[in-house]
Order: sequence, then C-alpha cells, then structure tokens
Amino acid sequence: MHSTRVFAFLALLTIPSPFFAQQSPNKKGELPHPKTLEELRSAMKHVVDTEHVPGAGIALIGNGSLLWCGGIGKADIGTNRDITCDTEFRVGSISKTFVSLALLKLEEEGRVNLQSRLQDVAPEVPFENPWESTNAVRITNLLEHTAGFDDMALREVYNTKDSPDISMLQVLRKFPAPQNVRWPPSTRFAYSNPDYGIAGYLVEKKSGQPWPAYIRKNILAPLEISPGDFDLNKENRMLLAQGYQKSDGKPPEPVAYKEIYLRPAGDMKASPGELAKLVQFFLRRGATSEKQLLKPETIARMEYPQTPLSSRNGLRLGYGLANYTEVEGGVVTHGHDGGIDGFISTYRYMPEQNWGYVVLLNGDFSGKALGDLNKLAIDFLSKDFPKPPPITPNISAGELQRFTGFYESRAPRNRLFAFLAELLGNKRVRMQNGQLALSGMFSRPKPILFVGKNLFRGEKDPEATIAFFPNAAGRMCLVALGDDGTSYAERINPIWPYLRLCVLALSAILLASSLLYAIVWIILWLARRLRDVKHLSVRAVPFFAALALLISFFSAAESLDRLGEFGLWSVLFFLGTMVFAALSLISLWLAVSVPRNEIHRAIRIHSLLVSLACCTLTVFLSAWHLLAFRPWRS
Repeated sequence: MHSTRVFAFLALLTIPSPFFAQQSPNKKGELPHPKTLEELRSAMKHVVDTEHVPGAGIALIGNGSLLWCGGIGKADIGTNRDITCDTEFRVGSISKTFVSLALLKLEEEGRVNLQSRLQDVAPEVPFENPWESTNAVRITNLLEHTAGFDDMALREVYNTKDSPDISMLQVLRKFPAPQNVRWPPSTRFAYSNPDYGIAGYLVEKKSGQPWPAYIRKNILAPLEISPGDFDLNKENRMLLAQGYQKSDGKPPEPVAYKEIYLRPAGDMKASPGELAKLVQFFLRRGATSEKQLLKPETIARMEYPQTPLSSRNGLRLGYGLANYTEVEGGVVTHGHDGGIDGFISTYRYMPEQNWGYVVLLNGDFSGKALGDLNKLAIDFLSKDFPKPPPITPNISAGELQRFTGFYESRAPRNRLFAFLAELLGNKRVRMQNGQLALSGMFSRPKPILFVGKNLFRGEKDPEATIAFFPNAAGRMCLVALGDDGTSYAERINPIWPYLRLCVLALSAILLASSLLYAIVWIILWLARRLRDVKHLSVRAVPFFAALALLISFFSAAESLDRLGEFGLWSVLFFLGTMVFAALSLISLWLAVSVPRNEIHRAIRIHSLLVSLACCTLTVFLSAWHLLAFRPWRS
C-alpha cells in the first residue's frame, strides 16, 4: 500500500561528516557525487542522520553482483539493535511485485490468461462495471491499476476485528464498494489496492492453495528469500525492525504492528539482502541462481504498461505489472516503492546497465530521506555509463499550440478525496519562448521538449514522459509522469476551476472574519454592553456555524488517523457537518428576515455575506460527499 495511512494522508539539522569536509563546496541543498563506495556510505549516513530517520537497510548491485548490503542506524532504538543486511522490514506495496510474479508464473504454466475477463474467471468477486460490454475488466487491468476501481475504503485498511488470515474473497465481499468501476477500464491509471486483493485471490483460486503458500513455494523459495514472507512467523518476527512515526517536531515514536485486510497489496516482510535477490532476478531477466524461473519476455512485459490510453498513444513509460518506471539522474529505472505504518521503501534497477539497489527505512515520516538516498544510489551506480543527450526534433509554434490549454485531473486515486485532485491537481500547458511549458494552476511553468508526434519530455528526461492524445469523446487528454505530473487529465475551460477557488477562498475569508468579529461582540456581551441590542442571534449563529465547520475539520484529521473506526472524532465530524449545514441555513434566514430598522446596516450585510459563504460551503461539502459523512461506514 503506497501508504496504508490515507493521506498521512498519504517530508530537517545537518550533522558534519569527514566525507563532506573533503569535498568541494556544494550548492545549498545539493547532494554530493560519491566516487567510491566509502564515500557513498558516508553520504547516505549523512542523509539518514540529517532527516532523523532511525535507520536504513541498503543493498547495492553493480554488474549483476552484490556490492554492498548492510545498514545505517538502528532497527530498534529501545534495544539499541543495529540494522544489518538481514534485518526484516515491512515493505508495503513492494508486496505487489510478488503477487504479479505469481500470476505470471501461473500464466506460463497455462493455468490463467491475463487477458481473461474478471467476470469470467471469478464471477464470485463482487464488482460493478457499466462498461463491461465494451471495456471489460481484465486481469491485466488489475495488475496495471487501469480497472477503474476506487482505492480501499477507510474501514478496509486495518483489520482490527477479523482473523488475520481472513480469506481475500471474504474481504472483497465485506468491502464491495471500491470495486465499482468509475470510468471505462483500459483508459487511465489510478492506483487501487483492492486491485491486488483480487489478484491475490486469483493466485489462490488458480493454484488451488492459499496465495501466501503458492508465492512462498514458487517465487520466494526459488529466489532464496527466507525468512522474508507475507506471514509474520517466528523467524522473521525476531529479525523485524521496529517502525517509527514522527510528528510536531517530537522524537520518533514506535508504531504498533497492525494487521491489514488487503494483505497481497502490502503485507510482505523482507530484508535488504532478500530484495537484492529480487533485483538480481530482474537483471538476469527471470533467472535465479539455479534456473530460468520466468521467461525473459515475461519480465520485459512486466516493466512497461500496455492497457492505458497513454501507452496506446506512444508513451512507453508508466506502471506495468507491479513494476513501474521512474526517470531520475538521466536514466530510466524499474521497480516499486512501498509504504506502511512506520516504514517506507523502494527497489530500483536498470537492466541495460546491469545495476540496481534497495533502500528500506524504518521511519515513514521522511520522503525526502528516501528520495535523497535514491538519488545518491543512482548517481553512484550510473557514474561510469554515458548518458547521450536525447534528440529534440524541430516543430513549429503553430503545431505546438494545439496542445495548449487547461487540463483538469480526472483519475482520482480515491473517490473520497477526489475533490482535492479537482482543486489542486490541475495542469496548465502554455507557450513560453517558442516552446511548451507545463505547470500547476499557480506554480512556475517548466519547459517541456518535443520528442515526436504527441510526445514530450522534461528538460532532464532521457525520453518521453508526457503524452497528449484524444479520448473516445475527442477531448484532448494529458498524461505526465513524475512528481509534478498527472496520471490522466482532460482539457477543459479554465473559468470554473479558477472561479471555484476564488469562491472558496472568499468564503473562507468571510468565515474567518466572523470568528474575528466574534471576539469583539463576545467581549462586549460578557461586559453587558449588548444588553439592549436586538437580534444578537444574527451575529451569533454565523459564528457558531463557522465554529462547527472548524470542529468538523479538526475531527476529520483526528478520525483519519484512526481509519474507519467508530469513535469520538468520527462522530464529531459526522455531527459537525450536519450542524454546520443547519446553522448555515438558519443564519441566512435570520439575516434576510430581520427588520432592517432593528439592526445596524453593516452588521446585517456582514451577517448576510457570512451566511451566504456558509451556504456556499455547504453546497461544496454536499457535492464532495462530505456532508453527514460517516467514516466508520466508508
């Protein structure tokens, strides 16, 4: 699970080291460029120390061989246990790679066809697809996250009530809502953990044995991965690192081991040394130390997507079969990241240059640390390989103009938080100095360079990372890979997105003014200076409406940290939104109905504006499905 903490939903004091003292000064914030393994270790230690991460497990593979496997920092601060090559970590979504390998193994054995329709292979799995006759959900859609399913429900994250070994079919039947297809399958990518819950079930159904047992025997054992496993057993429990979280500037705090429902999507435990064997397996194109486990063409198929519209319109890179591409340091790497409470992780490899690496952290609070360690590893491992500059063909400004416009995000990972993508995930494409530039709604535009036909790349990218193409309705679409990209966006008129933000900002300012004004009249009321003032409710009701909304937002943040649980904060959020809506309507009625000669004109107008702002926000909350939302039922 990219992170089982939804939107944690979804990164800090520099410690000098002898290595840095020996280097020429770097620009502020720039990472060094290690030339030796010792320099790399020192640079990585500096990152871990600087970001206050308890520890990191590292493995480096060069020319197909293990260069270094070890640890930096502590596996458990309380017991002072060091991280080693054999320390086990919860590796989150890296789990998906093993499930995908299992299905590919079954396909090579002739026991499943990844092009099969899900409803034909497993009709007992609950899902709804209005486009089934034209765009069926196929097994490949599950593995590439192009089925159109929602991400997991809040209650579907932590398993606090059922047996840890609850069957995947029971889980899928218990939480069927995410399997409602939101757009035609095979059109766009949207990360969905339930995809791999279903994939795990298919491994079980087609192999005739529990999915962890099949993966253990047919994938992990040939790769010599042990005691790493999906199951928490006596052997890997003893080697498991303690996970840590951190907030509000406090020291890292240990995280309890929590069972999850969608185990195929994120419950693997593995060490740096064990994942190094996985990386070597990919570099050997499906061969273990003893035999060819999967065909080279099967491994090649894993590494690139085929089902989304972007792939069918020329964009080679993206999310394959639980193996996706990233562009960093001028090279394209393959692999997968992972995150689960207390842990974040990644493995990457570059088959053309025969190197790869593993980075596992037992602190989930510093994505910057993970990113910097990635950059250091790639820079070190690729230093001896030439990076020929990509060719940029000429294209006229007139031809570029057809791609310009405003693109609205249309592939939210989670329906519940889709409004955030609608508000903040949009992109602008404009002409700048004779070439296209890509930006967010308010961010600085970055030039993108023409590659050919409908494909573009960032200035430092070695190949196309951006594609424009028409969808079935003829609307121009945009897919852009990378941190500043978008998984799928459609070109629209920009008036409403910008107007919507202005309306929301104005409404927020008016609510804030109501809270500030309340300080004045509450003091006067307590001093009994408002004893003879009529219609005090015209001032008070908008204030209490704004207060109810603030309490709702605070409660939402607290309840999300206890995903899907019935408790004080989730109930307060549920009640708070309803109270806010009711008080909004009441305040508007009071502001309109009070006799004009019985209230000061400025107070009346202010109350009317605040009431209108409250009603406007009520409409938005309703449209976003947050009004009277019950987290414990989602």
